[in-house]
Amino acid sequence: MADAPSLLVDGRHFTVAELACHDGTPYPEAFADRLPELMALLDAIRDVWGSPIQVVSGYRSPAHNAELMALDETRGSHQVASGSQHVEGRAADIRPAGNPGAVSMLHQAVMRLYNDGKLPQLGGIGLYVKSGWVHVDCYRAPDGHLRRWLGV
Repeated sequence: MADAPSLLVDGRHFTVAELACHDGTPYPEAFADRLPELMALLDAIRDVWGSPIQVVSGYRSPAHNAELMALDETRGSHQVASGSQHVEGRAADIRPAGNPGAVSMLHQAVMRLYNDGKLPQLGGIGLYVKSGWVHVDCYRAPDGHLRRWLGV
């Protein structure tokens, strides 16, 4: 009996495999309805950025997210949220490939796109200069505002 075809479709610049959890858990088929919006967001950012972007973290299994939260606690920091959109398959932490020092410029580029009305999928954005990534997600606040924050 042949396997059923996957409902998960790669974007123009990003693959579903790039969004797999670091613990080896693949991006869940159950979130196939969420994936196109996240891929559209990432592809739009990559189109404007003009060079490759690395996915630092995509989907996180609940177990892996809990491990990261426990690690945060031992470090006395709060970088991983219990209600993380990574666990929901709606988020990615990204950085310019080969130039992690350009995360502030990537953040500015994303904000320009958003302010120009070209990223309707964007619900949240976080800048993590020291860690070297930009968090983007497709979860919209109930009142519709863009959720923004600075991390470490």
